Amino acid sequence: MSQLTRIQTNAQQKAAVAPEFASILIVDDDEFDRTRLKKLCRAFDFTTHVAEADSLKALKDRLKKDRFDLILLDYQLTDGTGLDGVEIIRADGVNCSAATVMITGTEQNDIAIQALKLGFTDYLTKEEISERTLGRAAITALQKSQLARAMAAQIGQQDITNETVQSFSRGCAQDIKPIVSRIMRQMRGLREIDQIKTEDAVDRVEQVEGSLRRLWFFLDELDHLGGTPPVEGPNVPATRGSLTPPASGINARVPSVSPKKLSSVAAKPPSIFRRRPD
Repeated sequence: MSQLTRIQTNAQQKAAVAPEFASILIVDDDEFDRTRLKKLCRAFDFTTHVAEADSLKALKDRLKKDRFDLILLDYQLTDGTGLDGVEIIRADGVNCSAATVMITGTEQNDIAIQALKLGFTDYLTKEEISERTLGRAAITALQKSQLARAMAAQIGQQDITNETVQSFSRGCAQDIKPIVSRIMRQMRGLREIDQIKTEDAVDRVEQVEGSLRRLWFFLDELDHLGGTPPVEGPNVPATRGSLTPPASGINARVPSVSPKKLSSVAAKPPSIFRRRPD
């Protein structure tokens, strides 16, 4: 019959995976077991700070005061079980991502399976605990916890980025919509340009031109926010009565031509929609 052989890690491999420091909380109602676990934790290949709690109530108090990287939680406590304890840990805003290892007096497969489902990284019986087994379980638990925190931070950063983009898009839409709405109203006024006086027709065209300048200026500002260098374009002076900013701003690169004044001799101004080619 073949015999399974445990994979042993050498000193170099341990140094590569072990953290430099870990804050550890031991939750056990037996003082002897707490003292033993504390001694084993202090023998790890990395620096540790070890705190104790003898009940679920003491666990709550400790979580409120400190932040822990690893929590060794006994299954059988005076005021509940370790399964109740992990719910307390996950509900804590600071220590919810702490690595957790369940410690039990006897091996019970149903409890072990339930513990792993609830988020425990490992499950050890007090009989099998040694400096090697506890150290290996602690390093594995800390690695998984660190990976989970990194993934949560990445997801949180993505959420912040998406929220920022969405907020910026909504803001842009709120700024552009009134300009486009104004242009649409002004364009409707051009439908009857053949039936109005020359000066009124020119004013209406200039109003459309002014609204387009405002829209161009807004889009140009967005372009600059992305780090795009200014695009050279025709310099169009503002027409009379325009309420748009000076040429150094909006009019600097507007790809449009100011409308020519129509002759007052003509009985009816020519339509801009039927302009003859040059």
